[in-house]
Amino acid sequence: MEKREMDPKAIALIRVVDDDRAVSKAIQFLLGNEDWTVQVFSSGEEFLVNEAPSVPGCIILDIQMGGISGIEVHKELIARESEVPIIFLTAHGDIPMAVEAMKEGAAEFLVKPLDPEKLLQLVEKHVEWDIKRRQWSVSKEEAERRVESLTLRERQIVELVLKDLSNQEIAEALKLSRRTIECHRQVAYKKLQVNNVKELKLILEEGKQ
Repeated sequence: MEKREMDPKAIALIRVVDDDRAVSKAIQFLLGNEDWTVQVFSSGEEFLVNEAPSVPGCIILDIQMGGISGIEVHKELIARESEVPIIFLTAHGDIPMAVEAMKEGAAEFLVKPLDPEKLLQLVEKHVEWDIKRRQWSVSKEEAERRVESLTLRERQIVELVLKDLSNQEIAEALKLSRRTIECHRQVAYKKLQVNNVKELKLILEEGKQ
């Protein structure tokens, strides 16, 4: 796959990690209206289990959560050598925490209630930065990492896509709604960083074990 310019919104995934459902849903609605693909996590633990750093985008991370904190999540991402940019959120404006986060490489630090325009600007800025730092020529190792990031359900769906089944036919085969299939397929495409069936076939072939 050749290196080329791509629409950031076509390939990026915005991860929102916040145990306040009202806040995370508001952010999801705001970004969704701007055509960003958003995945919401209600805890740091849930996020760390599902995170796929090979997918470009950014992380919007609440600093104060039940369970592990945003700072602890950030430290774990550093240990994993993740370079996906982070925008920290806090309802407290805790300066010492902000200083610690910035020293560890956090991209931004925003205080709730959020300024929607500011958040949108930061998301666009850091997603573009994340995409630029990545190489679009895909090695076998990188293809394998992307394929491995798929859930079992996402893998089932993309394999059926390669058999030229429509979203409706896949929904019937898996006994799921068409909307569910569309959502899983969209997230799978973003994890694999592909835009069409041709690219999907190429990266799955390259990523075969």
